[in-house]
Amino acid sequence: MRHCRDSIRHYGLWHTIRQLSEAFYRFVRELLPDRRKATFGDLDYDWEHNVDTTRSNVSLRTQLLVAITAHQYFPSEPWLFEEIMQALPADKSNFTFIDLGSGKGRVLLMASQYGFERIIGVELVPEWHRVAAENIAKFSAEHAANKPITSICMDARDFQFPAEPLVVYLFNPFPEPVLAAVMEHLRESVHDGTMDAFIAYRYLEFDHLFSSANWLEKVMGTDQWAVYKITPHADPHR
Repeated sequence: MRHCRDSIRHYGLWHTIRQLSEAFYRFVRELLPDRRKATFGDLDYDWEHNVDTTRSNVSLRTQLLVAITAHQYFPSEPWLFEEIMQALPADKSNFTFIDLGSGKGRVLLMASQYGFERIIGVELVPEWHRVAAENIAKFSAEHAANKPITSICMDARDFQFPAEPLVVYLFNPFPEPVLAAVMEHLRESVHDGTMDAFIAYRYLEFDHLFSSANWLEKVMGTDQWAVYKITPHADPHR
């Protein structure tokens, strides 16, 4: 499994085994009755827009897959997403918005209200991708979305970033080795410096990867999120 290979290279064998054990424990813990209510999370957004973007209604197989290969999906809070959007350039009409680890697609729907040129979600889990596609279809029909919203089912490490101004959104969707690989791929994609690019990072578990990268400049942040501007001409090895 690709995830295990990358984890062993990044952490070593015994650390990886310990992490997998902890992931399985979290998976079992989420099945207990006192945790079931938490899976519904913030239902207000779903009721208002007639969509399904919470952690509920997910098969046992998918829950186990996510526990082993990724971080658990949590939908972004609308009020926090608005804060992050305010930290980006006011005119977003030339930017493509990309949510890596887009889950059921809530962020894609919220981003459609900010005037991006186009919106792309990248999700590894087929079940979440299918739900996201359904949510996009419902939302676009009811809200007359005039910009394209797309969900792609693939590994974010293989995603080819388009050569255009970008806002890349991450709600801490990956383990550290995967996030490091995605960041390096992104840096290589924009290294010629011909376009503006920003990273919006929600939930700062691995913020040290961003704050220590000399090709990133922090624009703004709180204790819950940070926005970085990519400076492609910086030497990543210096």
